[in-house]
Amino acid sequence: MNTEQVARLCETLNLGAGLVEPEAVVGGLLHRMWRLRTTHGSFAVKCLNPAIMQKPGVDHLYRLSEQVAARCVACGVPAIAALQNAAGDVIQELADAQVMVYPWVDGVMLGPGAAGTGHAQRLGAVLAQIHSLNLQIPGLTAHEWSHFHDEDWDILTYQASDPTLPWAYPIRAAMPRLLALTRAYESAGPALTQRMVVSHTDLDQKNVLWRNAQTPCLVDWEAAGLINPTMELVSVALYWAGLATGEPDEGVFAATIEGYVEAGGVVADNGLDAIHGFMGTWLGWLLFNMRRSLGESAGSDEEREVGIRETKATLAILLLMDKRSHVWARWVDAWR
Repeated sequence: MNTEQVARLCETLNLGAGLVEPEAVVGGLLHRMWRLRTTHGSFAVKCLNPAIMQKPGVDHLYRLSEQVAARCVACGVPAIAALQNAAGDVIQELADAQVMVYPWVDGVMLGPGAAGTGHAQRLGAVLAQIHSLNLQIPGLTAHEWSHFHDEDWDILTYQASDPTLPWAYPIRAAMPRLLALTRAYESAGPALTQRMVVSHTDLDQKNVLWRNAQTPCLVDWEAAGLINPTMELVSVALYWAGLATGEPDEGVFAATIEGYVEAGGVVADNGLDAIHGFMGTWLGWLLFNMRRSLGESAGSDEEREVGIRETKATLAILLLMDKRSHVWARWVDAWR
């Protein structure tokens, strides 16, 4: 961010005067983050990825997601929502950028491995709190269950074979399993879409800051929308049990669901359906990063490298989910 952008942002949102140059914040797989210190305090500035924002309707979805965040904050959910300008907009238009600004949160972000059972149980309780709100957001409608096409995978792996990206052969070798997972995901849709709630939908470790061991703060609501509650519970339990780094810890998984149930949440859906639904999230992320590796939705070589790295990591997670899904489904069904 340059001096002119900082000055305009401070004026638009009444942030006071900037004290020092904004500091880049490490992390974030889609957007760049900065810490802005002013005479009124500290703020997190999210510079929205222009390659993402040029897609039709994305800005509208981001505005809706921040409505979800604001409603949750108003209802006592420990979270932060984007600041609004005088016109009530959360997306601030600068000369050559679009940004969203948040109050700065001093907290600790846990790593991607298995969390402690106390953290997991507390997060399960917060998830139950969100689900119990039964939020109704005007303009937020249920999308049709996503569909993937065999041609998507074939075209992408064919394209990747030319620049010899490192994931091309592993993806092609795993193609039979990926197609089977795609069919399992699509088959779960009719059951899971019978019951939907408005929620965060992306509560992995990087989207929760801990002020202390019992006080989480939910951030990055841009994926907020309608989701099956059991599917979201399964995703949170697996994330916090360490899915991103290997075999999830059963005790942490159980602690997440225990916190959810003790706070009034109900596990109503079939565990295997919920896991298959969650796989769809990872299938979509895999396709997105394959495309990013090839230059789509990527504005720099650095973003392409992120796409390559995420493609390899996501494939490993999907294959683990395929291998262990029936075991994890039993962990879920024990709470039904």
